[in-house]
Amino acid sequence: MLAAQFTPESGFSIVEADRQPLNKGEVRLRVDACGVCGSDRQVLKGESVPAGTVFPLIMGHEISGTVVETGEHADDWQAGDQVVVYPFISCGTCSPCKNNQPNLCIRQKCIGYHLPGGFAEEVIVPAGQLIRMSKRCSSAAAALLVDAFATPYHAMSLSDIQAGGTVLVIGTGGLGLATLQLAKIFEAGQLGAVTRRVSGVKAAEKYGAQMCVSTQDGARSTARKIRRWSGAGGVDVVIDTVANKETAAMAFDVVRPGGTVTIIGMSEDTASIPIAKTVRRGIRIIASFGSMINDVRKLMDLTDSGQLDPTKLIAGTLQLQNVNQAFADDRASSGRWIIKPNDQTR
Repeated sequence: MLAAQFTPESGFSIVEADRQPLNKGEVRLRVDACGVCGSDRQVLKGESVPAGTVFPLIMGHEISGTVVETGEHADDWQAGDQVVVYPFISCGTCSPCKNNQPNLCIRQKCIGYHLPGGFAEEVIVPAGQLIRMSKRCSSAAAALLVDAFATPYHAMSLSDIQAGGTVLVIGTGGLGLATLQLAKIFEAGQLGAVTRRVSGVKAAEKYGAQMCVSTQDGARSTARKIRRWSGAGGVDVVIDTVANKETAAMAFDVVRPGGTVTIIGMSEDTASIPIAKTVRRGIRIIASFGSMINDVRKLMDLTDSGQLDPTKLIAGTLQLQNVNQAFADDRASSGRWIIKPNDQTR
């Protein structure tokens, strides 16, 4: 099979990879679509490589595909089934796993980093990671549910967003745009966005933001505009999908007393907060990582019922041999790019 193999020294190479046999409980998928995540971009730049990642690497953890072969003890699936893959594999025995937090498993493995991923014509995955795909959803759109949408959905579920409340999303990359799109499901009353790019303003408005400001005007000016827009002493819930020291400072500056700051971005920055001021204002701080498999199932149901249209987040599709184009700087913040490995790759 063809695969896009990555090393820090050489970048991506299209290689002929060996087709491995199935173990018990595994299935082989033809990869129909695989999303390009911001985490993949960080690995490419050497900014944040998940511990335990071994190169050469076949990336790609936002996978949808079709079952082509099943191993022993994978009886729930058969050839032809269309599925998405929940990419986070937990150990089931550590403290977070025992406390129903498998997304925080200390021995977690992620398909696409610790195991071969979806930037290939085929991928082998444990049968327990599969979720049946909605018939209303294209393969490209379905692939985005497992991370691009599931990560903010999980974070928003923890954030106690009240119907009619004010929500501010920091960042208008793929994660931020997905968060904006999900806000209507949580019945946000006022929805705002912050972007560092002028072009991000129109993107945020397209995804439902009633107000969007660019940080190019400076942090103080931006914060004033947000507080003026939100009223009532500040924003109820701020969701930071960038999470560097500047955006963290802004989040604490504009949230209302008793409000919530939820952090899902993962920069390498170290941020500081004014402790006494934060305590006096009773700010709730949530750091949310990844998602649970049930989050993806719920998103699939929302898509099936027509309440969510993940197609909107697709920036474009590319053949496997053009994988490098998805990582070009001008394509980093326009939504999620999709690799389709079996589209005319030979």
